[in-house]
Amino acid sequence: MRKVLIVDDEPSVRFVLARTCERAGVPHLEAGSAEEAREVMVRHGTSLHGGIGLVLLDVRLPGDDGLTLLAELAGRSDSPFVVVMTAEDTMRSAVEAMKRGAADYLTKPFDLNRVERIIRDLAIGPEPEERPERGPERTSVPEKKRDGASLESLIGRSPAMVEVFKEIGRVARTEMTVTLMGESGTGKELVARAVHANSARARGPFITVNMAAIPRDLMESELYGHERGAFTGAAERRPGKFELASGGTLFLDEIGEMPVELQAKLLRVLQEREIDRVGGSRPLPVDVRIVAATNADLSRSVEDGRFRRDLFYRLAVVPIRLPPLRERDHDVILLARHFAAKYGEQLRGRPVTLARDAEPLLLAHSWPGNVRELQNVIQRVLLSLPGQRITGRDIGPLLPAGAVREKGLTGFVESFLDGAEPDGGRYQAALAAVEGPLISAAMDRTRGNQLKAAELLGMNRNTLRERMRALGLKPRE
Repeated sequence: MRKVLIVDDEPSVRFVLARTCERAGVPHLEAGSAEEAREVMVRHGTSLHGGIGLVLLDVRLPGDDGLTLLAELAGRSDSPFVVVMTAEDTMRSAVEAMKRGAADYLTKPFDLNRVERIIRDLAIGPEPEERPERGPERTSVPEKKRDGASLESLIGRSPAMVEVFKEIGRVARTEMTVTLMGESGTGKELVARAVHANSARARGPFITVNMAAIPRDLMESELYGHERGAFTGAAERRPGKFELASGGTLFLDEIGEMPVELQAKLLRVLQEREIDRVGGSRPLPVDVRIVAATNADLSRSVEDGRFRRDLFYRLAVVPIRLPPLRERDHDVILLARHFAAKYGEQLRGRPVTLARDAEPLLLAHSWPGNVRELQNVIQRVLLSLPGQRITGRDIGPLLPAGAVREKGLTGFVESFLDGAEPDGGRYQAALAAVEGPLISAAMDRTRGNQLKAAELLGMNRNTLRERMRALGLKPRE
C-alpha cells in the first residue's frame, strides 16, 4: 500500500493528520522541513506503485518552502500526488500550488472529513499504470513578473472562491479554452486576467472584446480585421482583435450576445487556428488562447437556438463558475476593507478603516450587483465620510432596504452577537445600524416630507430632525 508523507513544521498539525491517516487505514511518515522530507523520500521511495504515493505539504516551512519542494516533485517521473496545505493568502498560494501540479489544496483549519476522503482517494485508490495526464502544456518561457493588479484584486477566503483560485492554477498551465460563468459584477475579467498572468502567455498581450458593446454589422471586422476597400469607409487595412492578441490571450466577454450568423466563423477559427480578414484573399494563422465569459445560461441559449451547440462545447472545455457575493460569506468584509483602504488612499490621501458596527449591515445585504456594487458603495461613502473610519451610520443609508439576504431580520440581528464587541456595545451598535436605513426608507417613502416621515415612524418632527443630524442624514432638496 502506498504511504502518506506529512510535511509540516508544527507537531500538532502532524499529529492530527497522522490520526487521520490511521482512521483511513493508510501508513504514514512525517517530516518537519523540506530537507527532512527529501531524506525520507530517498529512504522510502516515491512511486504511485509503492513507497510514498501522497504528500501532504505545508507551504510555510523552515528553509525551502513547500512550493519549492512541490516544483521539484512535479518534475519527477515517479512524482507522488501532492496536496498543499496553508493558512496563508489563499489566492496567490492556491493559484501557484495548482499551477505547479498540486493534486489539491487545503486551507487551515482543516475539514478532517475532507482530508480523510482525499487520503482514501489518492493513497488507497486503484494503482494507476501511469500518472494522470495534466492536459496540454505550452513550452515554458522565461518567467514574467506577475501582473499584480490581476492577482491582488482577486480577494477571498470562502470555500467557493478557493475553488475558483484552484481552477485558475489548473488551467493556467494549459492551452485549454476557458469559459467563465457568473452574474454581472462577480469579477470575470479579473479571473481571465489571472489565468493569462499565470500562463506561459503572460509576456503576450491580453485583449478584451465585449460582444454586447459592438454593433452587429461591425463585429466581424472588429474580431478579424479588414482589408482596404473591403466596405464603404474601409480606407486602410486594419488588424482585428485576434491578430492583436497573437501570442497572448483574447477575452471574449458576454459571448452569449454574439449573433448566431457569426458563431459559425468563430467556430472555424477555434478549430483551424486561422482567420479571414473581411475582404481578404487568404487565411492568416493566429496563435491565441481564448477565455470567454457570460452572465447568461448558455445551455439554455443552446436549447433555444440562440447559441450553436458545437460552439458551446468548443468554448466550454473548462467551465469555471464564479460565485455571487451573497454566497461568499465573510469575503464581503475582506473586500470592503480592501476597497476602503485602496480608495481611501486615492480619495483622501490615506487608507480608511471599517468599524465593527458596519459589518452586520454589509453581511445582511444581498449584493445583487455583486463585487462591483460593493466597490461602488464604498466609493460613495468615502466621498462624504467625515472621518477615517466607515461606520454603520455612514453605510446604512446607501444600502437599499429591500436587498436583504435570505436569513432576514433575525439573522441580521444575530450577526451583532458574533465577533468582537463594537464600540459602544452591541445593543447601541444594532440600534444605530437599523435606525439610519429606517429613517432613510421613511424619507424616501414620503418623498422627503419630514412631517409625514415623522408620523410614519411615530415620532415628532423635531425628534426626527435631531436623529437625522446625529446620523448624518441630509434632508432631500
